[in-house]
Amino acid sequence: MKKVLFAIVILLLLIISVAYFYIPRFAYQQITYFEPFTFERVLGDTAWINEYEIGDYRKPEDFGYNQVEEVTFNSALDQLPLSGWYIPASRPVDSTILVVHGRTSNRLKTMKYLELFKVTGLDSMYNFFIPDLRNSGKSTAASTFMGYDFAEDVAGALNYLSKEKEQAHFVLYSFSMGAMASFVYLDRAELGAAQKDIQRIIVDSPLTDVPGVLKIGSDKLGLPDILFEEGFELFDESIDGYGQKLKMGTLLQNSNIPVFVIQSNHDATTPAVHTKAQVALLEGKPVTTWYVDSANHVKIYTHPEYRADYTAKVSAFLRGSEIIP
Repeated sequence: MKKVLFAIVILLLLIISVAYFYIPRFAYQQITYFEPFTFERVLGDTAWINEYEIGDYRKPEDFGYNQVEEVTFNSALDQLPLSGWYIPASRPVDSTILVVHGRTSNRLKTMKYLELFKVTGLDSMYNFFIPDLRNSGKSTAASTFMGYDFAEDVAGALNYLSKEKEQAHFVLYSFSMGAMASFVYLDRAELGAAQKDIQRIIVDSPLTDVPGVLKIGSDKLGLPDILFEEGFELFDESIDGYGQKLKMGTLLQNSNIPVFVIQSNHDATTPAVHTKAQVALLEGKPVTTWYVDSANHVKIYTHPEYRADYTAKVSAFLRGSEIIP
């Protein structure tokens, strides 16, 4: 009997040891890697076409833009090759809106906002750059690290616009994890944000608290805290100890750039409770918020109830006008 009990104890210890070693590494893999969302993957699947809400649209020309340039550029630090659409304004200007997509996305998903720019006349005030960041669209496959490495792609895009297109002023229009990338870009001094004139930032359905979102995912999987903490530590080590800084309220503490936050209280992917908590940490900063009740993640603009207000508020913000509540 004692031998049986001893064997059971040894077996349990082995199971616990294996779980402690492999589960955090599995969680780390889930955090840092996902299958690239290429054009072929999206356009070959009706479900993804519907999720992206692009219908029969496939390129900026479908929205009435006749001067579209397919460009290649490099990420700021590792020089990863990336791709995108550069769309000049209807008259010469030196201001560009950089549209920053999120995780499981690419430029096909964000090109719908070209319609907003067209109907409001913003296409005469700004050029537009809609890139595929790493692991997306026609760009190179690579881990994104919850926006940390995406930030290097944002820097690469702005460097390209400055040098190749002689642009002097910029707006970051970011979605989901792309919002976190924009926040990280502003905080990481080595990416050169201080040398760029970032005039305004719009964040739609923003990822504002990476540790918080990852903890929610861990709890849904039923992982014990000790395994979550081990997995998060692996992630943290991969990004030079930056993990706990991946929060909007922390990353924007030293910024006075006007920010317009668009968020649904119904968003299950990037919870509004996180956004509201992070915005509260920025009291006194030029942060304007608009919360809606019925839309899903990154679907506020296409929601019939909010489309007109969304268009008007974004247009007002980009024109430097007061946003009407």
